Amino acid sequence: MKEDHFRKEDEIMGHNQLDHKKMWLEKLEKDLSELESLGYSKDSKVYKSAVQRTYKARKELNNSH
Repeated sequence: MKEDHFRKEDEIMGHNQLDHKKMWLEKLEKDLSELESLGYSKDSKVYKSAVQRTYKARKELNNSH
């Protein structure tokens, strides 16, 4: 009985972590879009850093499925 309880908690935690990763990726994509609309050059350090963070978050989300 206890094992089932812990298994259920793990499933819930897994879903919460997945939801968090999805929300984080959406935020990063929005931030990237805002940088574009503010006129940041795609060669700027700020823009490149945002692209790297977005790519990393997308990769982590895809690997967690």
